[in-house]
Amino acid sequence: MNTLTYDQNGFQLDGRDDFMISGEFHYFRVPREDWKYRMQLFKDCGGNTLATYVPWIIHEPEEGCILFGDVGPRDLKGFLKTAAEVGLKVILRPGPYSYSELVNAGLPQWILDKYPETLARSASGAIIHRRSVSYLHPVFLEKSRRFYKAFADLVRPYMAQNGGPVEMIQVDNELAGIHVWYGSKDCNLTTIGFGDPDGRFPRFLKKRYGSIEAVNTAYGTKYPDLASVEPFTENDPKNAAECLRHKDYNDFYQSMMAEYLVLLARWLREDGLEGPICHNSANPTMNHLFVQTVSAFEKAHIPFLLGSDHYYNLGLTWAQNSPTPQYALKMMMSMDTLRQLKMPPAVLEMPAGSSCDMPPILPEDLKACYMANMAVGMKGVNYYVFTGGPNFEDTGENRDMYDYGAPVAWDNTIRPSYYAMKDFHEAAHAHAWMQQTHRRSSVQIGYEWNLMNAPAYDLATQLFPLGKAYDFIMNGLLYTLMCTRHNGQMVCLTGDLDLERPLIVPAPSAMSADAQKAVLHFAAQGGKVILLPVLPETDLSYRPCSILATAFDDAVFADGLTSPGINFEGLDGHVFMLDVLRICEKLPEGAIPLATDDQGKIVSFEMPYGAGTILWCGFSWMATTFPQAEMLEVLVERLGAKPIVESSNRNIFTTYWADDAGHRSVFAMNLYSAPQETHLIVHADAPEDLGDIRLQAMEVKIIDL
Repeated sequence: MNTLTYDQNGFQLDGRDDFMISGEFHYFRVPREDWKYRMQLFKDCGGNTLATYVPWIIHEPEEGCILFGDVGPRDLKGFLKTAAEVGLKVILRPGPYSYSELVNAGLPQWILDKYPETLARSASGAIIHRRSVSYLHPVFLEKSRRFYKAFADLVRPYMAQNGGPVEMIQVDNELAGIHVWYGSKDCNLTTIGFGDPDGRFPRFLKKRYGSIEAVNTAYGTKYPDLASVEPFTENDPKNAAECLRHKDYNDFYQSMMAEYLVLLARWLREDGLEGPICHNSANPTMNHLFVQTVSAFEKAHIPFLLGSDHYYNLGLTWAQNSPTPQYALKMMMSMDTLRQLKMPPAVLEMPAGSSCDMPPILPEDLKACYMANMAVGMKGVNYYVFTGGPNFEDTGENRDMYDYGAPVAWDNTIRPSYYAMKDFHEAAHAHAWMQQTHRRSSVQIGYEWNLMNAPAYDLATQLFPLGKAYDFIMNGLLYTLMCTRHNGQMVCLTGDLDLERPLIVPAPSAMSADAQKAVLHFAAQGGKVILLPVLPETDLSYRPCSILATAFDDAVFADGLTSPGINFEGLDGHVFMLDVLRICEKLPEGAIPLATDDQGKIVSFEMPYGAGTILWCGFSWMATTFPQAEMLEVLVERLGAKPIVESSNRNIFTTYWADDAGHRSVFAMNLYSAPQETHLIVHADAPEDLGDIRLQAMEVKIIDL
C-alpha cells in the first residue's frame, strides 16, 4: 500500500524519507478531461501528492440536497480514481470553510440566509461579517455534521486504510481568520454560553478562577455570578484589568478552536475514516493559536499535523512583492514554532501563483521562495494552486476563470513557474536526508507562546511590553543573528532547552512565573544566558512577579538615559542604534562590566549563577548596522557559542544542515534584486573554506560539502 507518514522530524513516502510535495488541484474547477494529463504533469515534475477542497457550497447548493457525481465538477469519486491511476496520494479538505475565493468562503448561501443566529458576533453584539459563522453554534454544527457524513460515506472506500489514495484529511481551513481578519474574536452568546451557568465561558472562568469573587477581584468588577460575566469590554491598553480580560478571552477563544477541530475529527472517526488529520495555520504569526489544539488532539489520541501558510505576495497591500529577507525570517520563525509543537515543519499553502494579477508572481521569485523555505526548515509543501480552471456556476468570488497564474494554466499552457517548481523538486528529493535532521543553530532564542498574542492584551504602561519584545525578536535578534556566523533557533522557555547552546532571553516586562523559573534553572544547571533588555516585573496576569530579578538581588538599576554610543569589551569603536532601557548603578556580587557609555554608565555585565552564567544587557535594538552584528558575535561567543558559517557579505544569509551519516549542506541566500558575491567559510564540524560564491538576483544556492 502507498503511504504518506510523518514523525516530528519529517515525512516518509512509501516508507522512505522524502519531502512531501503536494499540489492543490481542484476537481470542481479543472475540466474532467484534463485531470489525468495535468496530474501526470505534476508527477513528472517531482510531485507525489494532490490536495483539494471539497466545498460545501458546491455539494449542498440547497439544504438537504447533497450532490456528488451528478456533474463533472462534483465528481469527487472520479477524481480520486484518477489520482490513484496516476499514482498520486491525496489530501482532502472538506471544510466546512474552504475560502479559496469562493462565495461565502465556501459555505452554502442557505445557511446564512435561513440561520442568521449562527453568525459570529463581536462583544458588542454586532455581526462580524456576513460570512463569519460561529464555529460551535449548535445549528451550524448540526448542518455541518450532515455534510460531513455524506462526505465520509463517499470517500471511505478511497481512504488509504482501504487501499485508496486518500492519506490525510484537513478539518476546516485557516481557523480564526474568518473572525479576526474582520476585527473580532467570536462572541456569539449562544456559543460562548453567556447567561448559562453551564455555558462554555462560565465553565472556563470557573476552571481558571474558581469563584466569581476571584473573577471580580481580577477584573475590578461586581458581577453577581459567573454566568453574568461579559467576555470583555473595549480595551484600554493602559488598564491592567482590561488587558487581563482580553487575555482571558483570547485563551478561551483558542480553547473553542481546539474543541471545534477535535469535534470535526471525531465525526470522521465515527464515520470510519482513519488516518492523520491536518490543519493549516493562516500565516506564520498565527501558529501560536493552536497550542491548545495540538494538546487536545494528543489527549484524543488522534494523529494531527499542523502546518502553516507562507504567502509573500497576494496583492498590492502586502508588505513585500518578492521573498525578502524579512519574509525568510518569518518563515524561519514559523518552522521553529512548528518544531516546538513537535510537528514536522510543513507549509500547507505555498504560493504557486496569485489570485491577483498585480504585482506579478515571477518564476525566479517563486523558486527563491521555495528554496528559502527549505533552507530555514521546511520538510513538506502544498502549492496553492498547481492548476486552475472555470469556477462552478455562481460560486466564484473574484472572477469566472480561476486560473491563479498557476504553473499549469486553465488551457493547459505550461508556464515558466512549472520549471522553477521542477528545479526545486530535484533539489528537495536529492536532499531527502534532511527529513531526519534540522537546521543547525548555535544559539537559542527563548520565548513564551503568549508573546505572539500581544496585540490582544498588551499593557502599554509597562517598560517593555509583549509587542515590543516580539518586534525585538523578529527585527532585532533574528535578523542580526543571520548577519553573523551564528544561527538562532526559537525555543519555548518552558520546553526542552539545550545546555550546550547559549540561551538569549528577550524578556518583556510581563513573563510567567514558570518561564522565569525555567531561565534561572537553566543557568543554575550550567547554561549560559543572555538576558535583555529588562527584568520582568509581573506575570502574564499583571500581578507582581519578579523571580528573575532575584538573581540580581544586590544590584541597583536605573532608567536608561545614556549617550548614543556604547563601548563593548572586545570591540573597537562604538556601537550605535541601541535602545538603552536600563543602566546598572551597582553591580551584583561577582559581576564584571562588559559595556559602558561615554560617561562610564554600565549597560551590560556578566555574572556567575549556579553552575552557569548570566550576561545582562539593558538594551534592545532594531537591526540596522553591522557593528550590531559584531557586538552580538562577541556576546554569544563569550558564552561559548560555536560559529557555523561565516559570510564575508553579511547581507547574504546562510544556513547549515548536517546529519550523522555525513551529509553536509550550506544554503546561501541572496534575497535581493541584484547579484551579490560573498566568501564563505564553514566552521561547523569539519571546517572548510568554500571560497568566493556569486549569487544571482533572487537566488538561493545549495552547496553540498
